[in-house]
Amino acid sequence: MNQRSSRSGEQGRRLTPKQKARILRAQERSGLSLLAFARMRGLCYASLLRWRSRLRSETSPTNPDPRFVPITLEPQAEDTAYVLNWAHGRSLTIPPRFNPDSLHRLLTVLEARP
Repeated sequence: MNQRSSRSGEQGRRLTPKQKARILRAQERSGLSLLAFARMRGLCYASLLRWRSRLRSETSPTNPDPRFVPITLEPQAEDTAYVLNWAHGRSLTIPPRFNPDSLHRLLTVLEARP
């Protein structure tokens, strides 16, 4: 005897991508783990994993997640020194307000040395 769970109207038929996304959003809002949600709804845990993986790959950098908000880091206070570290324990402290052109020339010289 093959019985389908009465808890889930989605089981036993093909779901559209929108329906899968809706189910995954419901899982996120539920606060349950994916496994607990699958058990509660009578869904296949492996299918939920696959749906989530595909949804994430669809929202990759070429299609960013609409919930992602890009940020810009503000420079630190003007009186903050920077420290550059090299192998063998060498370091260089760059004082606040050091001229960027001078820093570029200095780094060019330092990088040219063996």
